[in-house]
Amino acid sequence: MSEAKPKGLSTSLVVVAVIVALIIGVVAGYFIKPAPPAEVKTETKTVATTISTTIVPKKPYEGYYIIVITGDEADPFTIPIAKGARDAAEHFGCKVDVFFSKGWADEEFLKNFRTAISLHPDGIAICPLGGRAALEPEFDRAYKEGIIVTLQNVDIPEFREKYRPYCGYIGQELYSSGYRLAETAVKKFGFKAGDRAAVFSGAWGEPERAKRAYGAFDALTKAGMVVDKVEHPPAVYGDPGMGTSYVAGYVSAHPDVKLIIFDGGGTTSATDSYMKAIGKKPGEIKVAGFDLTPGAIRSIKAGYLQLTLDQQPYLYGYLTTLNLLLTKKLGIMGLYIDTGGGIVDETNVDLVAKLAEEGYR
Repeated sequence: MSEAKPKGLSTSLVVVAVIVALIIGVVAGYFIKPAPPAEVKTETKTVATTISTTIVPKKPYEGYYIIVITGDEADPFTIPIAKGARDAAEHFGCKVDVFFSKGWADEEFLKNFRTAISLHPDGIAICPLGGRAALEPEFDRAYKEGIIVTLQNVDIPEFREKYRPYCGYIGQELYSSGYRLAETAVKKFGFKAGDRAAVFSGAWGEPERAKRAYGAFDALTKAGMVVDKVEHPPAVYGDPGMGTSYVAGYVSAHPDVKLIIFDGGGTTSATDSYMKAIGKKPGEIKVAGFDLTPGAIRSIKAGYLQLTLDQQPYLYGYLTTLNLLLTKKLGIMGLYIDTGGGIVDETNVDLVAKLAEEGYR
């Protein structure tokens, strides 16, 4: 009988084989490692962005509203007034409107004043033509509504007194400027007692408006000259061409006239046209007037106009606007400023000619 093989032999072999396989696997796994993933290099760049911002500072009087009332837009005298007001608006940040009064007519000034009040501005700078009796109730109404009103070009001292401390005046001392111009003409040209002179004005019947004419008249009278008051309509200031017939008529009736003084910027600016129209050579009749307009400069250079007094009307627009702003914001009182009275003739006209052409004089 054969010997039986012991049980479990095959099982032991299996176990040993499994153990050996595990050992081989671990050793193989140790020496055979998977290749690591390829290294990925990344580069980070920081981009700096610069934002440029321009900060515009707020102007000191933004939101304020000023109205300037002056004469006829066609009159070269009003050009620097308007420019001064608009330059002030640009510099200080306020809003400015310029109201022109056609023909320098009283009713036009009064209408513009009433319109300005209805717009409720912070301030109004007015050339106070229109008649004191008609203007005064409108001044009362404006101040009652909180609108500051100040004067330019023509002074009414009684208004400054009544509406003080805020109603001021920017402009010439009118009577003395007329007196000075005439006095200078007498000295410069050596006029004698008995010589004839004429003072042309569109406002002989309005004392406030004709102060320059009265000043000139008084100076010439004091010098012993025979002085004629020549009247023309106020519209001639704004349309100087209308004045030719008045000049021609007067000279025709008074051929011995040696000096003519015009009290308006418009009439002064047309001196060369007037003299040519009546057939006079440059300097044959001496002429003096007011304002440094392009026409006045042209007439001086051509020899037809001998003297003009520069009242610097640019300041009428600029300084009244500034004064009203200061009053409204800071309570600054109305200013009284005489804008000067430099006399321009052939010796110094070139110094200021360019400024006049640019609207500053």
